[in-house]
Amino acid sequence: MPGSLRLLLFTAAAIGLLPGQPSPFERAIVKPSIVRVSPGGQQRFKVIILATRLMAARAPRNVKWTVNGIPGGNAEVGTIDSGGLYRAPAAVPTPNEVVVRGEVDGVANRYVWATVIVGPADPGYKVVATWGEDLGQPGTHLVAPHGITIDHQGRLLIADQGAGRVFRYTKDGKFVDEIGLGPGSGDGQFTEPRYAHVDSRGNIYTVDVKGDRPRIQVFSPEGTFLRIFAPKGTGPGMILRGHGLWFDSQGRLYVTDVDNMRVSVFDANGEFQFAFGKDGPGAADFNAPHGLYLDPNDDVFVNSYYGPTKKFDRHGNYLFSFAHGDPPDGPVYFHSLTGDRWGNVYLTVRTRAGYDGAVESNVGRKVSIAKYNNNGDFICNISMSVPEHAESWCAVDADGTIYALYKGRKRAGVEILKQQ
Repeated sequence: MPGSLRLLLFTAAAIGLLPGQPSPFERAIVKPSIVRVSPGGQQRFKVIILATRLMAARAPRNVKWTVNGIPGGNAEVGTIDSGGLYRAPAAVPTPNEVVVRGEVDGVANRYVWATVIVGPADPGYKVVATWGEDLGQPGTHLVAPHGITIDHQGRLLIADQGAGRVFRYTKDGKFVDEIGLGPGSGDGQFTEPRYAHVDSRGNIYTVDVKGDRPRIQVFSPEGTFLRIFAPKGTGPGMILRGHGLWFDSQGRLYVTDVDNMRVSVFDANGEFQFAFGKDGPGAADFNAPHGLYLDPNDDVFVNSYYGPTKKFDRHGNYLFSFAHGDPPDGPVYFHSLTGDRWGNVYLTVRTRAGYDGAVESNVGRKVSIAKYNNNGDFICNISMSVPEHAESWCAVDADGTIYALYKGRKRAGVEILKQQ
Protein backbone atom coordinates (compact mmCIF):
# COMPACT_ATOMS: atom_id res chain seq x y z
CA MET A 1 0.00 0.00 0.00
CA PRO A 2 1.54 3.40 -0.94
CA GLY A 3 2.66 5.50 2.01
CA SER A 4 0.33 8.40 1.25
CA LEU A 5 -2.67 6.06 1.26
CA ARG A 6 -1.57 4.52 4.57
CA LEU A 7 -1.31 8.00 6.03
CA LEU A 8 -4.73 8.95 4.70
CA LEU A 9 -6.35 5.87 6.22
CA PHE A 10 -4.66 5.91 9.62
CA THR A 11 -4.49 9.64 10.34
CA ALA A 12 -8.23 10.20 10.16
CA ALA A 13 -8.73 7.43 12.72
CA ALA A 14 -5.90 8.54 14.97
CA ILE A 15 -6.44 12.25 15.57
CA GLY A 16 -8.03 12.81 18.96
CA LEU A 17 -8.65 9.09 19.63
CA LEU A 18 -5.39 7.89 21.15
CA PRO A 19 -3.72 8.67 24.50
CA GLY A 20 -1.70 11.87 24.81
CA GLN A 21 -2.58 15.41 23.85
CA PRO A 22 -4.74 15.67 20.75
CA SER A 23 -3.29 17.24 17.63
CA PRO A 24 -4.59 20.82 17.38
CA PHE A 25 -4.34 21.04 13.59
CA GLU A 26 -5.35 19.19 10.47
CA ARG A 27 -2.73 17.13 8.64
CA ALA A 28 -1.60 17.23 5.04
CA ILE A 29 -0.30 14.60 2.62
CA VAL A 30 1.33 14.78 -0.81
CA LYS A 31 0.28 12.64 -3.76
CA PRO A 32 1.96 10.77 -5.31
CA SER A 33 4.53 10.21 -2.58
CA ILE A 34 7.08 8.34 -4.73
CA VAL A 35 7.37 8.30 -8.51
CA ARG A 36 9.83 7.45 -11.30
CA VAL A 37 10.17 10.01 -14.10
CA SER A 38 12.14 9.82 -17.34
CA PRO A 39 14.58 12.64 -18.17
CA GLY A 40 12.53 15.50 -19.58
CA GLY A 41 9.32 13.94 -18.28
CA GLN A 42 6.63 15.52 -16.12
CA GLN A 43 4.70 14.67 -12.98
CA ARG A 44 2.06 16.70 -11.19
CA PHE A 45 2.03 16.67 -7.39
CA LYS A 46 -0.77 17.83 -5.14
CA VAL A 47 -1.27 18.39 -1.44
CA ILE A 48 -4.42 17.28 0.34
CA ILE A 49 -5.53 18.44 3.78
CA LEU A 50 -7.08 15.37 5.33
CA ALA A 51 -10.66 15.09 6.48
CA THR A 52 -11.39 15.52 10.17
CA ARG A 53 -14.60 15.00 12.12
CA LEU A 54 -17.51 16.46 10.11
CA MET A 55 -15.03 18.22 7.79
CA ALA A 56 -14.25 17.03 4.27
CA ALA A 57 -10.80 16.74 2.79
CA ARG A 58 -9.74 19.81 0.84
CA ALA A 59 -6.94 21.33 -1.17
CA PRO A 60 -4.87 24.11 0.44
CA ARG A 61 -5.07 27.55 -1.12
CA ASN A 62 -1.33 27.96 -1.41
CA VAL A 63 1.59 25.54 -1.53
CA LYS A 64 5.23 26.60 -1.68
CA TRP A 65 7.16 24.05 -3.76
CA THR A 66 10.87 23.32 -3.72
CA VAL A 67 13.10 20.75 -5.42
CA ASN A 68 16.08 19.63 -3.31
CA GLY A 69 15.48 22.74 -1.22
CA ILE A 70 15.55 25.13 -4.19
CA PRO A 71 12.36 27.21 -4.57
CA GLY A 72 10.94 26.24 -7.95
CA GLY A 73 13.94 23.96 -8.62
CA ASN A 74 16.45 24.44 -11.43
CA ALA A 75 17.65 22.87 -14.67
CA GLU A 76 19.94 20.40 -12.89
CA VAL A 77 17.41 18.73 -10.56
CA GLY A 78 14.17 19.69 -12.28
CA THR A 79 11.69 22.50 -11.89
CA ILE A 80 8.26 22.76 -10.30
CA ASP A 81 5.62 25.45 -10.81
CA SER A 82 3.09 26.89 -8.37
CA GLY A 83 0.55 24.29 -9.45
CA GLY A 84 2.82 21.39 -8.50
CA LEU A 85 3.88 20.38 -12.02
CA TYR A 86 7.39 18.93 -11.84
CA ARG A 87 9.51 18.84 -14.99
CA ALA A 88 12.50 16.51 -14.82
CA PRO A 89 15.90 17.71 -16.08
CA ALA A 90 16.97 16.79 -19.60
CA ALA A 91 19.75 14.56 -18.23
CA VAL A 92 19.71 12.22 -15.25
CA PRO A 93 21.06 14.14 -12.24
CA THR A 94 23.66 12.78 -9.83
CA PRO A 95 22.28 11.51 -7.53
CA ASN A 96 19.10 10.53 -9.37
CA GLU A 97 16.95 10.68 -6.22
CA VAL A 98 15.27 14.09 -6.05
CA VAL A 99 13.12 15.47 -3.22
CA VAL A 100 10.02 17.53 -3.97
CA ARG A 101 8.75 19.39 -0.92
CA GLY A 102 5.47 21.19 -0.41
CA GLU A 103 5.06 23.74 2.38
CA VAL A 104 1.59 24.45 3.73
CA ASP A 105 0.55 26.86 6.48
CA GLY A 106 -2.05 26.08 9.15
CA VAL A 107 -1.55 22.31 9.39
CA ALA A 108 0.21 20.16 11.98
CA ASN A 109 2.82 18.94 9.50
CA ARG A 110 3.94 22.05 7.68
CA TYR A 111 6.13 20.13 5.22
CA VAL A 112 5.30 17.19 2.98
CA TRP A 113 7.91 15.38 0.90
CA ALA A 114 7.73 13.26 -2.23
CA THR A 115 10.52 11.17 -3.76
CA VAL A 116 11.31 11.45 -7.47
CA ILE A 117 13.62 8.89 -9.08
CA VAL A 118 14.85 10.23 -12.41
CA GLY A 119 15.78 7.65 -15.04
CA PRO A 120 15.72 3.85 -15.05
CA ALA A 121 18.36 3.16 -12.38
CA ASP A 122 17.49 2.64 -8.72
CA PRO A 123 19.03 5.06 -6.19
CA GLY A 124 22.28 3.77 -4.73
CA TYR A 125 25.11 4.53 -2.33
CA LYS A 126 28.80 3.72 -2.39
CA VAL A 127 31.44 3.59 0.34
CA VAL A 128 33.81 6.52 -0.21
CA ALA A 129 35.97 6.08 2.89
CA THR A 130 36.41 3.76 5.87
CA TRP A 131 38.29 4.20 9.11
CA GLY A 132 38.65 2.03 12.16
CA GLU A 133 40.75 0.74 15.03
CA ASP A 134 42.19 -2.72 15.66
CA LEU A 135 40.29 -4.20 18.56
CA GLY A 136 42.24 -4.95 21.72
CA GLN A 137 45.45 -3.26 20.59
CA PRO A 138 47.41 -0.72 22.68
CA GLY A 139 46.38 2.87 22.07
CA THR A 140 42.94 2.05 20.66
CA HIS A 141 39.68 3.25 22.16
CA LEU A 142 36.79 1.34 20.59
CA VAL A 143 35.67 -1.95 22.14
CA ALA A 144 31.99 -2.49 21.28
CA PRO A 145 30.66 0.75 19.75
CA HIS A 146 26.88 0.96 19.81
CA GLY A 147 25.53 4.43 18.86
CA ILE A 148 26.71 7.31 16.68
CA THR A 149 25.57 10.88 16.11
CA ILE A 150 27.02 14.15 14.78
CA ASP A 151 27.53 17.22 16.99
CA HIS A 152 27.20 20.85 15.93
CA GLN A 153 30.90 21.05 15.00
CA GLY A 154 30.54 18.10 12.64
CA ARG A 155 32.31 15.65 14.96
CA LEU A 156 31.16 12.09 15.56
CA LEU A 157 29.97 11.11 19.04
CA ILE A 158 30.28 7.35 19.56
CA ALA A 159 28.75 5.62 22.59
CA ASP A 160 30.80 2.47 23.27
CA GLN A 161 28.93 0.08 25.53
CA GLY A 162 31.91 -2.28 25.82
CA ALA A 163 34.35 0.43 26.83
CA GLY A 164 31.84 2.18 29.10
CA ARG A 165 32.74 5.48 27.46
CA VAL A 166 31.54 8.10 24.99
CA PHE A 167 34.20 9.13 22.48
CA ARG A 168 34.43 12.01 20.04
CA TYR A 169 36.13 11.69 16.64
CA THR A 170 36.50 13.82 13.55
CA LYS A 171 34.57 12.53 10.55
CA ASP A 172 37.76 11.13 9.06
CA GLY A 173 38.55 9.14 12.19
CA LYS A 174 40.93 11.28 14.26
CA PHE A 175 40.33 10.84 17.99
CA VAL A 176 39.35 14.16 19.62
CA ASP A 177 38.45 13.50 23.26
CA GLU A 178 36.29 11.57 25.70
CA ILE A 179 33.01 12.79 27.18
CA GLY A 180 32.48 12.39 30.92
CA LEU A 181 34.46 10.50 33.53
CA GLY A 182 34.78 7.03 32.04
CA PRO A 183 33.35 3.72 33.32
CA GLY A 184 31.60 3.58 36.69
CA SER A 185 28.30 4.09 38.45
CA GLY A 186 28.72 7.67 39.64
CA ASP A 187 27.48 10.91 38.16
CA GLY A 188 29.29 11.60 34.89
CA GLN A 189 30.39 7.96 34.55
CA PHE A 190 28.98 5.32 32.20
CA THR A 191 27.75 1.74 32.38
CA GLU A 192 27.14 0.40 28.88
CA PRO A 193 26.14 3.70 27.22
CA ARG A 194 23.85 3.13 24.26
CA TYR A 195 23.61 6.47 22.47
CA ALA A 196 24.41 10.17 22.72
CA HIS A 197 22.60 13.11 21.12
CA VAL A 198 23.00 16.91 21.23
CA ASP A 199 20.44 19.62 21.91
CA SER A 200 20.19 22.97 20.13
CA ARG A 201 22.90 24.47 22.38
CA GLY A 202 25.31 21.61 21.81
CA ASN A 203 24.81 19.98 25.21
CA ILE A 204 25.34 16.22 25.07
CA TYR A 205 22.66 13.84 26.38
CA THR A 206 23.56 10.19 26.94
CA VAL A 207 21.55 7.12 27.90
CA ASP A 208 22.87 3.92 29.47
CA VAL A 209 21.96 1.16 31.96
CA LYS A 210 23.51 2.55 35.16
CA GLY A 211 22.44 -0.01 37.80
CA ASP A 212 19.78 1.67 39.91
CA ARG A 213 20.95 5.19 39.08
CA PRO A 214 19.06 7.59 36.76
CA ARG A 215 19.42 6.75 33.10
CA ILE A 216 20.02 10.06 31.29
CA GLN A 217 23.08 12.26 31.81
CA VAL A 218 23.77 15.71 30.42
CA PHE A 219 27.20 17.16 29.59
CA SER A 220 28.33 20.52 28.30
CA PRO A 221 29.59 20.77 24.69
CA GLU A 222 33.09 20.46 26.16
CA GLY A 223 32.16 17.23 27.96
CA THR A 224 31.71 18.47 31.53
CA PHE A 225 29.03 16.70 33.58
CA LEU A 226 25.96 18.89 34.23
CA ARG A 227 23.10 16.78 35.61
CA ILE A 228 21.39 13.38 35.66
CA PHE A 229 17.67 12.51 35.54
CA ALA A 230 15.07 9.83 34.66
CA PRO A 231 15.45 7.28 37.52
CA LYS A 232 15.37 3.55 36.93
CA GLY A 233 11.88 2.07 37.16
CA THR A 234 8.50 1.56 35.58
CA GLY A 235 6.58 4.58 36.85
CA PRO A 236 5.92 7.84 35.00
CA GLY A 237 9.18 9.59 34.12
CA MET A 238 11.22 6.48 34.90
CA ILE A 239 13.26 4.44 32.41
CA LEU A 240 14.43 0.84 32.43
CA ARG A 241 16.48 0.51 29.25
CA GLY A 242 16.78 3.69 27.22
CA HIS A 243 18.04 3.37 23.67
CA GLY A 244 17.14 6.18 21.26
CA LEU A 245 17.16 9.95 21.90
CA TRP A 246 15.99 12.93 19.84
CA PHE A 247 14.86 16.53 20.44
CA ASP A 248 11.87 18.36 19.03
CA SER A 249 11.86 22.00 17.93
CA GLN A 250 10.78 23.11 21.43
CA GLY A 251 13.77 21.43 23.07
CA ARG A 252 11.82 18.51 24.51
CA LEU A 253 13.69 15.20 24.72
CA TYR A 254 12.06 12.00 23.41
CA VAL A 255 13.48 8.68 24.72
CA THR A 256 12.70 5.13 23.60
CA ASP A 257 12.50 2.69 26.51
CA VAL A 258 13.00 -0.88 25.29
CA ASP A 259 11.80 -2.67 28.42
CA ASN A 260 8.96 -0.33 29.39
CA MET A 261 7.77 -0.46 25.75
CA ARG A 262 7.15 3.27 25.48
CA VAL A 263 8.49 6.66 24.53
CA SER A 264 8.96 9.13 27.40
CA VAL A 265 9.14 12.87 26.84
CA PHE A 266 11.01 15.37 29.07
CA ASP A 267 11.37 19.14 28.91
CA ALA A 268 14.71 20.94 28.62
CA ASN A 269 15.14 20.78 32.41
CA GLY A 270 14.61 17.02 32.56
CA GLU A 271 11.07 17.27 33.92
CA PHE A 272 8.77 14.48 32.74
CA GLN A 273 6.00 15.63 30.40
CA PHE A 274 4.17 12.57 29.06
CA ALA A 275 4.68 9.12 27.56
CA PHE A 276 3.07 7.14 24.77
CA GLY A 277 3.01 3.53 23.61
CA LYS A 278 2.78 0.23 25.47
CA ASP A 279 3.52 -3.45 25.07
CA GLY A 280 1.01 -5.11 22.78
CA PRO A 281 -0.09 -6.04 19.26
CA GLY A 282 -2.16 -2.93 18.61
CA ALA A 283 -1.48 -0.36 15.92
CA ALA A 284 0.02 2.14 18.38
CA ASP A 285 1.80 -0.46 20.55
CA PHE A 286 5.51 -1.36 20.60
CA ASN A 287 7.55 -4.54 20.36
CA ALA A 288 10.89 -3.55 21.96
CA PRO A 289 11.20 0.05 20.68
CA HIS A 290 14.79 0.94 19.79
CA GLY A 291 15.49 3.80 17.38
CA LEU A 292 13.98 7.27 17.35
CA TYR A 293 13.95 10.19 14.90
CA LEU A 294 11.92 13.43 14.74
CA ASP A 295 11.52 15.00 11.31
CA PRO A 296 11.35 18.77 10.61
CA ASN A 297 7.61 18.67 11.40
CA ASP A 298 8.34 17.14 14.84
CA ASP A 299 6.63 13.94 13.72
CA VAL A 300 8.11 10.98 15.59
CA PHE A 301 9.43 7.77 13.99
CA VAL A 302 10.05 4.77 16.26
CA ASN A 303 11.26 1.33 15.20
CA SER A 304 10.59 -1.76 17.26
CA TYR A 305 13.45 -4.25 17.18
CA TYR A 306 11.09 -6.91 15.82
CA GLY A 307 9.36 -4.42 13.52
CA PRO A 308 7.59 -2.50 12.27
CA THR A 309 8.53 1.19 12.26
CA LYS A 310 5.72 3.51 13.35
CA LYS A 311 5.06 7.19 12.81
CA PHE A 312 3.37 9.38 15.44
CA ASP A 313 2.71 13.09 15.72
CA ARG A 314 4.58 15.06 18.38
CA HIS A 315 1.84 14.33 20.95
CA GLY A 316 2.08 10.55 20.51
CA ASN A 317 -0.95 10.13 18.26
CA TYR A 318 -0.38 7.14 15.96
CA LEU A 319 -0.30 7.78 12.20
CA PHE A 320 0.86 4.66 10.34
CA SER A 321 3.31 1.73 10.21
CA PHE A 322 5.85 0.57 7.63
CA ALA A 323 9.02 -1.57 7.29
CA HIS A 324 7.47 -4.80 8.49
CA GLY A 325 9.54 -7.95 8.89
CA ASP A 326 10.18 -9.85 5.64
CA PRO A 327 11.38 -13.42 6.32
CA PRO A 328 13.02 -15.70 5.36
CA ASP A 329 15.65 -13.65 3.50
CA GLY A 330 14.56 -10.08 4.21
CA PRO A 331 15.02 -8.09 7.41
CA VAL A 332 13.27 -9.23 10.59
CA TYR A 333 15.34 -7.30 13.16
CA PHE A 334 15.61 -3.50 13.09
CA HIS A 335 18.27 -2.24 15.48
CA SER A 336 18.29 1.52 15.07
CA LEU A 337 16.81 4.40 13.15
CA THR A 338 17.86 7.87 12.07
CA GLY A 339 16.76 10.48 9.53
CA ASP A 340 17.85 13.37 7.36
CA ARG A 341 16.70 16.93 6.71
CA TRP A 342 14.31 15.72 3.99
CA GLY A 343 12.39 13.55 6.44
CA ASN A 344 13.84 10.33 5.02
CA VAL A 345 14.30 7.42 7.44
CA TYR A 346 17.31 5.05 7.61
CA LEU A 347 16.90 1.69 9.36
CA THR A 348 19.73 -0.68 10.26
CA VAL A 349 18.44 -4.14 9.43
CA ARG A 350 19.28 -7.81 10.10
CA THR A 351 17.96 -11.23 9.06
CA ARG A 352 16.94 -14.05 11.39
CA ALA A 353 20.64 -14.72 12.04
CA GLY A 354 20.64 -11.57 14.23
CA TYR A 355 23.82 -9.56 14.62
CA ASP A 356 25.71 -11.73 12.13
CA GLY A 357 22.88 -11.87 9.62
CA ALA A 358 23.29 -9.27 6.91
CA VAL A 359 20.42 -9.11 4.44
CA GLU A 360 21.29 -10.36 0.95
CA SER A 361 20.37 -7.95 -1.85
CA ASN A 362 19.21 -9.01 -5.29
CA VAL A 363 22.70 -8.33 -6.65
CA GLY A 364 24.53 -10.42 -4.07
CA ARG A 365 25.60 -7.63 -1.73
CA LYS A 366 25.07 -7.57 2.02
CA VAL A 367 22.49 -4.95 2.97
CA SER A 368 22.91 -3.14 6.28
CA ILE A 369 20.65 -0.07 5.93
CA ALA A 370 17.21 0.32 4.37
CA LYS A 371 16.07 3.80 3.33
CA TYR A 372 12.44 4.94 3.32
CA ASN A 373 10.88 8.32 2.64
CA ASN A 374 8.74 10.30 5.07
CA ASN A 375 5.61 8.53 3.88
CA GLY A 376 6.98 5.04 4.53
CA ASP A 377 7.79 4.30 0.87
CA PHE A 378 10.87 2.13 0.33
CA ILE A 379 13.62 3.95 -1.59
CA CYS A 380 16.70 1.69 -1.60
CA ASN A 381 18.98 -0.72 0.22
CA ILE A 382 22.45 0.42 1.32
CA SER A 383 25.42 -1.95 1.67
CA MET A 384 28.63 -1.82 3.68
CA SER A 385 31.93 -2.49 1.92
CA VAL A 386 32.50 -6.00 3.33
CA PRO A 387 30.02 -8.47 4.89
CA GLU A 388 31.87 -8.73 8.21
CA HIS A 389 31.21 -5.07 8.99
CA ALA A 390 28.15 -5.74 11.12
CA GLU A 391 26.37 -2.42 11.42
CA SER A 392 25.21 -0.95 14.72
CA TRP A 393 23.90 2.56 14.04
CA CYS A 394 24.26 5.32 11.46
CA ALA A 395 24.09 9.10 11.33
CA VAL A 396 23.34 11.35 8.33
CA ASP A 397 24.79 14.84 7.90
CA ALA A 398 23.26 17.85 6.17
CA ASP A 399 24.50 16.90 2.70
CA GLY A 400 23.15 13.35 2.96
CA THR A 401 26.45 11.59 3.73
CA ILE A 402 25.95 8.49 5.89
CA TYR A 403 28.35 7.61 8.72
CA ALA A 404 27.70 3.95 9.52
CA LEU A 405 29.16 2.58 12.74
CA TYR A 406 30.40 -1.02 12.47
CA LYS A 407 32.09 -3.70 14.55
CA GLY A 408 33.88 -6.54 12.78
CA ARG A 409 35.81 -9.47 14.19
CA LYS A 410 39.09 -7.54 14.36
CA ARG A 411 38.24 -3.89 13.77
CA ALA A 412 35.58 -1.35 14.68
CA GLY A 413 34.98 2.03 13.15
CA VAL A 414 32.94 3.97 10.62
CA GLU A 415 32.13 3.53 6.94
CA ILE A 416 31.29 6.73 5.04
CA LEU A 417 28.75 6.41 2.23
CA LYS A 418 27.58 8.90 -0.37
CA GLN A 419 24.71 8.65 -2.79
CA GLN A 420 25.79 7.90 -6.35
